Amino acid sequence: MIATNRRRAWLGVLLGLSAVGRAAAGEPAIQVLDAWARATPPGAENGAVYLKIVNHGAADRLVGARSPAAHAAELHASATRDGVVAMRRIDALPIDAGAIVELAPGGAHVMLVGLVSRLEAGRRVGLTLVFANAGELAVDAPVVDARGPAAAPHEHHAP
Repeated sequence: MIATNRRRAWLGVLLGLSAVGRAAAGEPAIQVLDAWARATPPGAENGAVYLKIVNHGAADRLVGARSPAAHAAELHASATRDGVVAMRRIDALPIDAGAIVELAPGGAHVMLVGLVSRLEAGRRVGLTLVFANAGELAVDAPVVDARGPAAAPHEHHAP
């Protein structure tokens, strides 16, 4: 048990040093990968955007978002309790140093509230993510029809 804890501690130190080295080499501290938005049916008022956040630097927090595709963009978290999925707005999403945080269906996501127009498969949606320390980061997400088995695209979008 002590050896396992020591290995974890050393792994944390190495990941931290690696993150500092990348940030010093000019790579952005925060990187966004695999962003995508779910296509909405006609008449839908809200939509959702999913993505992965990779933190190569110090701990940060995702504190907001905005998009020209909607009147508002909110951070939401979903949880299942007794077989019922409940969604709630959250003020911030912690992004630990060296962490990869995935915003995915059934979990955390960016909710586009009051869509300006329908999110149609094959189009793209712009999104600006706001981080407490890293500032703003523009993201361009493809809109996909998420009803099929291959819902999320595997595109990589780096800032």
